[in-house]
Amino acid sequence: MCTSFVSYGDRTLIGMNFDISDRAIKLVYQKDSQLLVMQQEKDAFFPALGINKSGTFMNLHMVEENAAGAYRRGKNCVHIMKLFDDVLSEKLALEDVPVFASDHAIVNVPGHSVHSLIANGQSRACIVEPGRKPLQLDSEDVKFVVQTNFSLMDAKDSGGAADGSYGVERFHLANERLASAQGRVGVEDGFSVLQETAQLRGDFPTQLSLISVPEEGIVYFALQADFERIFSFSFHDQQIRTKQGFQTSRNSPVTRKGVLLSELSGW
Repeated sequence: MCTSFVSYGDRTLIGMNFDISDRAIKLVYQKDSQLLVMQQEKDAFFPALGINKSGTFMNLHMVEENAAGAYRRGKNCVHIMKLFDDVLSEKLALEDVPVFASDHAIVNVPGHSVHSLIANGQSRACIVEPGRKPLQLDSEDVKFVVQTNFSLMDAKDSGGAADGSYGVERFHLANERLASAQGRVGVEDGFSVLQETAQLRGDFPTQLSLISVPEEGIVYFALQADFERIFSFSFHDQQIRTKQGFQTSRNSPVTRKGVLLSELSGW
């Protein structure tokens, strides 16, 4: 089910645990600017999150359904995948997302209910959830944001997440760790937060944990909660490299065809 955060300090860190049932997952580089994490459903691959070379991040976290966000067609309706494409391709700037999402009816795609953390290295972040108002969270007001699998807008309106909300324990744990860091969050600290909130059992184990550093154009990641072995991806040359915990150094390009995580696990 996933835990994500953005932390603003000396540099921006954006982290995410991608939790999902066992399936094929791959990293894809497309449009000469976008790193996508794609997961297989039946015979096709669909995005779970993306980061572009400008440092903008957008995910697609599962969240409890609400009727207003259900898929429908209409003149003013924009489905969340259209928003995902427009944000990562920079047709829509992050600073314009809250107004755009307020002026349009953002809806889910059929059969899914998600909400999205959108963040970048310019101290801007927002949460967009189909059927609800966008939640703008710029660093002038907050130093970090955590997202799991309950509606942050509902929690804001009601004064906090209800006990038993899905992902609330992971939410509080990540909040506590980031608050105690007081803005001094490095890559190792970010991975510590992801390690503490990783899911090792159940139907949705952690398949991929990543930390994006927008100012550096680098994404660090670990597979299947193995935080001893860290890979890196560079937007500068589109290469995956072994970073830490490997017996030998390896690297490989990421192309539009993509590279399966199962291939990388054999490094």
